[in-house]
Amino acid sequence: MRAGMGEGGVSGAARAGFLNSLSARILLLSVAFLLLGEVLIFLPSIARFRLAYLEEVIARAHLATIPLRAEDLRPSPEVEDLLLTHADALRIRVVLPEGEIVVGEPVPVDRTYVLPATDALSAIVDALDTLRARGARLIRIRGPAPMEAGVEVIVVLAEAQLWFAMVNYARRIVLLSLVLSAFLAALLFFALRGMVVRPLRRLTHHLARFRERPEDAAAELAPSGRGDEIGQVEEEMARMQREVRRALQQKTRLAALGAAVTRIHHDLKNMLAGAILVSDRLETSGDPKVRDAAKRLLATLERAARLCTDTLRFARSELAPPRREPVAVSDLIEEAALVLGPGMRVERRIPPALTLRGDRDQLFRVFLNLFKNAEQATGGKGTIRVEAVQDGRGLVRVEVADDGPGVPAHLRDCLFTPFANGAATQGSGLGLAICREILRAHGGDIALARTGEGGTVFRLSLPQAEG
Repeated sequence: MRAGMGEGGVSGAARAGFLNSLSARILLLSVAFLLLGEVLIFLPSIARFRLAYLEEVIARAHLATIPLRAEDLRPSPEVEDLLLTHADALRIRVVLPEGEIVVGEPVPVDRTYVLPATDALSAIVDALDTLRARGARLIRIRGPAPMEAGVEVIVVLAEAQLWFAMVNYARRIVLLSLVLSAFLAALLFFALRGMVVRPLRRLTHHLARFRERPEDAAAELAPSGRGDEIGQVEEEMARMQREVRRALQQKTRLAALGAAVTRIHHDLKNMLAGAILVSDRLETSGDPKVRDAAKRLLATLERAARLCTDTLRFARSELAPPRREPVAVSDLIEEAALVLGPGMRVERRIPPALTLRGDRDQLFRVFLNLFKNAEQATGGKGTIRVEAVQDGRGLVRVEVADDGPGVPAHLRDCLFTPFANGAATQGSGLGLAICREILRAHGGDIALARTGEGGTVFRLSLPQAEG
């Protein structure tokens, strides 16, 4: 038993390795999605860091030039170098309403940026452009002076310091993102492991046990009572296991029936063969009534022999293929009505020329079963109404109704299940199941149209004969 389960899904998943398991995939997807979220957060963050850095450069440059506004103050080259070093700039130009202040000599620049950025997307593009340049450029920054309206500050600086500052900031953000992603992924991993993976493993374990011992009630899954999708799967699996176990038990009983029918089939066929020989002698009688009765007796005995064979085939799930031939509906009803007791009356609303295409004996069995069921339901004293019409699509719709008390509610769902209602109806429980199997083999079907205190109506559909 243990070896068998080792070949199933329980141990097979264990042998597949952790990387191929659902837990590993959940962990990797969690980390990937969290990192994707951090990237989406990182881009605006690095763009904002760059803008703040450049705004600070503008502020330092503006502050450094304030003492130079006095007309009598002319800075020496040493002072200019000190001011530019303090502002981290190569050249500063301040445009005032009354004039300009310039510190440093003109230098060629590679790129000019205007502050503030027009939109967030432009700021992100400029930040990525700065990272791509790796600090090898000279750039010009134009922006308004802080706390002084109408003043513009233009600063030329080397981009290297900005690039190093952005790289250090990015490293801190990436490290923090990795730590945060790992922590959140671990929390999400253990949460999903407890909520999804473990219940799925439990379901897999029960499926493996059920596959090994489908008829063992101990292998049935006990639902946990959860209200989510996992709980619904558990409920459906438990229901499926019960239905499969019931079907297996029923098939076991059918197998036993097949074995029993096989044992008695030979003897019963010999008995019917002897009766057929006797009926053959009666056909040579001089009395016309005896000859007519002998013909009916012979047909009944031959039908009984075929019924015995068909019952054996049903037990073996081997229904004989129907022989396709034209069959008049009125003839089938007339022949089936002859087997009813004197207390039963059959009312017919059937077009005389309405013809089916199918196996006469098998279709006779269908109407015979329905008529006998109606006779049993009415206690042998009632009326059977048969109505047949064409539906215009190559099918014949036949309704067989009785005026009995109706089908009990607890039997309606299992009317067409073999042996499911035999004890309640004092029959074998095979009649309606055989009817459905025969009709479906003909390309038709049977259904319970309605039932109640006014009687029961079965609706049949059968292929119409061509022409």
